[in-house]
Amino acid sequence: MPKRRVAWLVPPKGIFNYELDMSAFEGLDVQIDKVAVSSPGEAIEAVKGADVVMAMAGAVDAQLIAAMDKAKAICSFGHGFDRIDVEAAAKAGIMVTNTAYICNWEVANHAAAMILGLNRKIVLYDRAMRSGVWDRPAGRPIGPLDGEVAGLIGLGAIGRSLAKRLQPFGLIVKAYDPLAEDWVFREYQVERVFSLEALLGDSDYVSIQVPHNKNTHHMMSEKQFRAMKKSAFFVNCCRGGVHDEKALYRALKEGWIAGAGLDVFEEEPTDPKNPLLSLTNVIATPHAAGESTLSLDWAMKVASHQAAAVLRGDWPNRVVNPEARQHLRKA
Repeated sequence: MPKRRVAWLVPPKGIFNYELDMSAFEGLDVQIDKVAVSSPGEAIEAVKGADVVMAMAGAVDAQLIAAMDKAKAICSFGHGFDRIDVEAAAKAGIMVTNTAYICNWEVANHAAAMILGLNRKIVLYDRAMRSGVWDRPAGRPIGPLDGEVAGLIGLGAIGRSLAKRLQPFGLIVKAYDPLAEDWVFREYQVERVFSLEALLGDSDYVSIQVPHNKNTHHMMSEKQFRAMKKSAFFVNCCRGGVHDEKALYRALKEGWIAGAGLDVFEEEPTDPKNPLLSLTNVIATPHAAGESTLSLDWAMKVASHQAAAVLRGDWPNRVVNPEARQHLRKA
């Protein structure tokens, strides 16, 4: 087998100090070029002649894909893949892989922590205490959790993990996911709701965990926030683009809903002057839900094995655009 080349695109400032799992490439004659890219032009030059592109930095748009004259796959290091033009890749005969299942537990933990924090008014109390205010009634009303409803939008790996974490607190878990099969709801003891609006109207806590694409963009907007209870809380630990920030700000400011826990924003890093950050009924974190001592190591390992499978001529097990198969480039 001839020598193959991998173009590994990384951020210019060394944000990710991790290395690929080289054991995945054992037996392959491969050259891995780690390139810190700070501009689209640098990325275009880096991908030319590469058999596989491993993308850790920047957007992989149609222009960059068009420059991939040999690539058979684009391997992402994240669970989400909304920064990659998946359709353009499929048309070019290029597979796109992600690292699904590397951090579903961590994201579920984060979403559960958001729900508990919002319920118990942890951040509200903490801010008051640090400013010298001892005011127990300020957090009222505080729901009991037991018997309340957690409504999950999306029952994939993260949604299922979240359901398992919330049930021991006595929450009744319901979900809306038109793509999930019935056995998933039975297996995880989650009540199926066939209408998003019905789920929103019945839930005390709404957590969304869906991929961001053209079908889910602004899935939560004014109509949906108005459908929620005024006492309900909204949590998003997936992608900022699935909720409309302007509508969410109005919902929180005008009292359509009680509060929100946000790990993601429509533009990241979000502007420190983002109006949502000025609200006392918002808990915010910097897209950190997937963090743990294991998840980033697993991301490197899984991405490496996806790339190696492509170089060996195999079909990787985390392809997100299977329609690319009909246009695959020949070796």
